[in-house]
Amino acid sequence: MNASSLELFVKLPLGGVDRRAIPGMLGEHGLPTARADVARWRAAVRPAPCEIADDACVLVLGGSNGILRAVAIQLLFGQRVPVHCVHYDSEKLQVGPHYARAIMEAAAEAGVACTFTNGDATKPDMINATVDSLRGKYRAVHLINGIAAGATKRYSKHGPTEVRDLDVAFDGVRQIPDFSAPECVRRLGLVKVDVATDQDIERTNKMMGTSTVPWAEALAAAGLLVRGESIVAFADYDFEPDDPVYGMGPLAGAKVLQRECMAKIHADYGVRTVRLCYPAMNTTAIGAIPGGMLMFALTAQILLERSQYADLPALARETMALFRRGDSSDTLRMDAAFMATRPEFHVRAARLTPGNVREELHNVFGRV
Repeated sequence: MNASSLELFVKLPLGGVDRRAIPGMLGEHGLPTARADVARWRAAVRPAPCEIADDACVLVLGGSNGILRAVAIQLLFGQRVPVHCVHYDSEKLQVGPHYARAIMEAAAEAGVACTFTNGDATKPDMINATVDSLRGKYRAVHLINGIAAGATKRYSKHGPTEVRDLDVAFDGVRQIPDFSAPECVRRLGLVKVDVATDQDIERTNKMMGTSTVPWAEALAAAGLLVRGESIVAFADYDFEPDDPVYGMGPLAGAKVLQRECMAKIHADYGVRTVRLCYPAMNTTAIGAIPGGMLMFALTAQILLERSQYADLPALARETMALFRRGDSSDTLRMDAAFMATRPEFHVRAARLTPGNVREELHNVFGRV
């Protein structure tokens, strides 16, 4: 279908959920929903092959939402490994703090050490306070960086553009796209992608490009980054170079910068550094990226047809391969099936219309 015939719509935060209603909604339903979800996920967790020393812990930058929340739950209840998470959420407007409380409650009940600290993981005071709290408790620390706070825009050399995307309703409490029923997909249309400012680029590089380095430096100085044992990893997305948003703006630049920082950390401290390559997933973050909702929904449709779709708990369990001894790879791929959908994704995306979009995504509803 000719893109010019599609309706232009504004990609609103959380699918347009009324910001004024969020504090009351979360105040009433946030913690009960989080407790119920954590209980359900915890009951389904199974151990995975994984070797982490008894006197080590995993430090997660993130963990209150998305894939790293699922990773933290797998580590705590599947592997019984101590976890310390640093997340940065609004107590009134984001559900993350409720999930953090629910996970800590469940971990205390299970007798596994778990701490969530709400603060900016790029601030030196937060880094130093966290490292000081780990020193003396643990001999070694593994670090996973999942900070997701970047400008979903384009570099000026590429100019602004418009991309196809889905307008999808959100679950107002869980704050993720809601694919429970066909009517949740409100339209197929176009969204505008603006040009990033210098400030956008600088902030994205700081949050998602270089943020692992000061943590590695502080952990090494404290003797917690153990040569030949500790692992430093980050959540990566292997974007297509011609992706009009992810491949042509600060998100791509930050991911490349993060990969370069990993190489330096490996060289400086003798630790294994790993890219955790994930597919597009149904998270709050995917809802903010122009074109991201379409990428997730249509690739999920194809993966479901091929019996290859993996939800967040399944991907978290796969992530435990990171801690298997004897593996020296610098990349852990959990996106092979997803990447194999790309040719078919582009074929199907081109034939989508406002009239057939729900039928083309029929496998997704109620299953992702």
